[in-house]
Amino acid sequence: MKSPSKKKIIKFEKQFAEWFKKNHKKLGFSRIIRGDIHKCPDFIMLRDGLEVGVELETIASNFILHKHDSSKVDEIWCLEKDIDLEKPIRVVTELVFKGPRKVTFSFNSELYKKFKEFCDKNAIMMSRKIEIWMEEFLKGDKK
Repeated sequence: MKSPSKKKIIKFEKQFAEWFKKNHKKLGFSRIIRGDIHKCPDFIMLRDGLEVGVELETIASNFILHKHDSSKVDEIWCLEKDIDLEKPIRVVTELVFKGPRKVTFSFNSELYKKFKEFCDKNAIMMSRKIEIWMEEFLKGDKK
């Protein structure tokens, strides 16, 4: 296994898919039958004479976020396993994910509506504004 500093950095699922295509044989697959990250599963692979539906996710929980149909998938390959799913999850340890994170927040409905209107009116990207507040909060916390 590569040391953390020598691991290849992946920022997007497309980069992960390109790496997967180049390295599928060392991952135990003999052939790519179909590869299209715009369909679920992302890949139909051949292993030991059997077709295997493979979905790639940078973070395993994105499988739920993307609302994939689990009946079409045999395995989920990811860079970080942050959740257990009903399908086997395989983690690629020689890559490291350094891309954007999608998270879910719960807000008071009226507060959210007002802030969204404010952001829309002022051409502000809501997620970036929250990210800036998080950065400022952490800078101010010297404890």
